[in-house]
Amino acid sequence: MGLSDIGDQVRQLLSTAGRSLNTSEPGAALVSRITVVLMVFDNRLYQLGNGRWANLSDDHNDSRQERAEAGTTAVRIARAAATLLADADDGSRKDPHNVLLLLPPADFLVTPVKLPGVAPAAVRPALQLQADSLLPGFDEPLSPAVKTTADQGDVGNTEPHMAFWLPTADIDTLFDAFAAESLFLTAVMPRPALISAQHGEIVVDDQDGDNLSVIQARDGVVRQCLQTRLIDLDTPAFDEQWQAETTALMASAPTRVTLRSAEDYLDQIRQHGGDVVRQAGSSYAICPAAALAARHQFDKGKRLWLGAAVLAALMLVGTLPFIVQAIQLRSLTNTLAEQEALAAPARADQLAVRDFESRWGVLTEYPQQDVPAMLLALQAVISPSVLTFLELEEGYISIEGESEDPQALLQQLEQNDMFTEVDFARATSNNRYYIDLRLTTVNFPAYHEWYFPESQ
Repeated sequence: MGLSDIGDQVRQLLSTAGRSLNTSEPGAALVSRITVVLMVFDNRLYQLGNGRWANLSDDHNDSRQERAEAGTTAVRIARAAATLLADADDGSRKDPHNVLLLLPPADFLVTPVKLPGVAPAAVRPALQLQADSLLPGFDEPLSPAVKTTADQGDVGNTEPHMAFWLPTADIDTLFDAFAAESLFLTAVMPRPALISAQHGEIVVDDQDGDNLSVIQARDGVVRQCLQTRLIDLDTPAFDEQWQAETTALMASAPTRVTLRSAEDYLDQIRQHGGDVVRQAGSSYAICPAAALAARHQFDKGKRLWLGAAVLAALMLVGTLPFIVQAIQLRSLTNTLAEQEALAAPARADQLAVRDFESRWGVLTEYPQQDVPAMLLALQAVISPSVLTFLELEEGYISIEGESEDPQALLQQLEQNDMFTEVDFARATSNNRYYIDLRLTTVNFPAYHEWYFPESQ
């Protein structure tokens, strides 16, 4: 595998990882990391996980300067959140909490929107572009939250969706206030939207000490939203109109949920097994720009780490044969060292034997010329011829004598296993022969080469 192939694989894996980290809903990855859900209800901040709460406006014991510093709603909410979470933590947590903040529906502006022909992923950007025409009386920048569905972009779909708007400056102020308390504000959401994210058709009736909101939702999509202040219902005409509209709205839905206190919200969460945040998703959650930027940096770092890990894995795969060979070589080297250590006594004994052989081999290995056997063998071959001369020196024999057939005598000597290199030493005259031969039972040249190599 070449470097170009490795680079192509890394780019392919990074592009796949990047697609997996993106979602059609902005902030979906952030909402999936929520660890704490806090809710504002009647000047109290509740932690929905355990029902604990803290006051938001109990400043009568503070000094004037402290009340001035805590004058903004965002700061009061953030300080109450820090108090709640500090009391709940055991001191072992190191990372900041990811907080979903549920605000009263009266804090949001609500408008019906119809965007036929617009892809679901482009709904929120399209709403931000139309914010001036949808809310002409509001000059500040707004951030929308709306549920996007598969049929959102159908041209024939004319059923309106309800969009919730919150001033962008208020969201940024909340994020900064939470960050000052070492908390990470992941998103803000209208609190009824957490309950309305159910299958089927449902009407959520939310009422606190100041405001009343009625929301109709179908399969988690808010189709209608009616809001009023309780003080306005003191006007008979307005109250009559409100009752007529809400009665018709509630009659159209088979399921009605009435929420008059924080305990009602806690009961609903308990009924759904505490999984309402996952059911609600990120549709009606508005994520601060700073939180989205932090998530973008996190995803970017995650992709870089993933790329580095993939590159390291590919390099490891490329070098794996060399690593295996190095491990095998080291193992064989260790085995050889162990075997050499085990064979050390045997090698010492072998050296002792060789030393003994070098000292005594000159005598014990000296070639033994069996002269009687040699003479008997010659007699058996030469008889009845006459042997007049015999010389034996280091296995070499020279003989002279008389024979009626010297050539036949030479052949008989060659055929005897005790003799070799049989040949006439010189030419014969009449019946006289001169023959040289060597004993096959001794090898003096080899003896001299082994024990006396310097003399060769």
